[in-house]
Amino acid sequence: MKALFQMLAILLGLGLYAAAQNQYPQDQNPPQYPQNQYPDNRAYPNQPNTRMSPDDQNKFNKEYEKWQESNAKHDQDDIDKHARNMENIMQRYNIPPDVSFASIATGNAGRYDVRQFQGRFSPDDQKRFDKAYEHWQESRRKHDGDDIRKDERKMQDLMARYNIPQDVPYDALASGGRGY
Repeated sequence: MKALFQMLAILLGLGLYAAAQNQYPQDQNPPQYPQNQYPDNRAYPNQPNTRMSPDDQNKFNKEYEKWQESNAKHDQDDIDKHARNMENIMQRYNIPPDVSFASIATGNAGRYDVRQFQGRFSPDDQKRFDKAYEHWQESRRKHDGDDIRKDERKMQDLMARYNIPQDVPYDALASGGRGY
């Protein structure tokens, strides 16, 4: 019985020691990796010990939202300011600079209202997107795989330019009579 209490005391002591450890990454001598190479060849979302504190994740999400709004307005000063703030947070957690902001921002755990992306395109880009979308629909009716891929590439390129996630449905972005 005495041995059982001693074992429990040791386990309790180890548990308290582990809980007291700093959960934030150390800023001293962060590991340096060649570009596009991470430990175990893993990118940010799968790397161990890269989870941000709730406060920092919240700050990052707010900066990301402001950065997206600035991008939509083409306000270069604000774009740079918010990007720097996000990069500073990423540095604290040793997240490589080539990891996309979108993969770090949690938003609604990957879910979003597609209406937030409508109307982001400039008038010329909206016309290009609409044209590619209409051609894509026609190619799908004809089962023309080459044209389908070509049109999807055009739409995805425009979406990337405006930081619109790849899984936003194309029909949500096509003007389709919304007056853009």
